[in-house]
Amino acid sequence: MASELTFDALLRENGLRATPQRAIVIEALMELSHPDADAIFGYAQERQPSMSLATVYNVLDKLRGAGLVHMLDLHGRRYFDVRLEHHDHVHCRQCGQLADVNRPFGTRLVVPQLTAWQIDDQALIWEGLCPECQQG
Repeated sequence: MASELTFDALLRENGLRATPQRAIVIEALMELSHPDADAIFGYAQERQPSMSLATVYNVLDKLRGAGLVHMLDLHGRRYFDVRLEHHDHVHCRQCGQLADVNRPFGTRLVVPQLTAWQIDDQALIWEGLCPECQQG
């Protein structure tokens, strides 16, 4: 019950009305690690079978617009992340697993010379094979 109150307050603070569909999507975002819309939809279907994929996308758009979720677009697949503070990611190019990588914020890589660009942030996505994919 406390998490429902937190969801309601979080949504209201960001100008959104609390709905059962939004609560389910937020719950999926908190439970699943960097899910895509299909994973969120599968999660939602177990809790509310009448919820459509279009509703999942609409809720994700609203949450992104309110700054409550970050989207990562990797190789044409969109992943969603509720961790908004600065961090990097590691991505398995075989199974698609995406995980957080912590790097101290002050640790900066050399910024390339980019004419007319003002760089104010930096995040990396490390690519490779996860331990499971390496074994089999």
